[in-house]
Amino acid sequence: MLADGVDDETWLYHLQRGEYSHWLREVIKDAGLAAEAGGIEKMPDVPAGETRALIRVAIEKRYTAPA
Repeated sequence: MLADGVDDETWLYHLQRGEYSHWLREVIKDAGLAAEAGGIEKMPDVPAGETRALIRVAIEKRYTAPA
């Protein structure tokens, strides 16, 4: 996942600005995923790695075919 290459400081900067949910809503056109990401963006004091993992799980459950 592309987010793995983003350092924690940059990840949190964009997370706290709500940019991931905005991108998912406006570019990907997935309102449900954007809402889930928006909830993650509002979680105070959660480490970057954990929020990255939560957003990854949300994306994978919608866009990854079962094995």
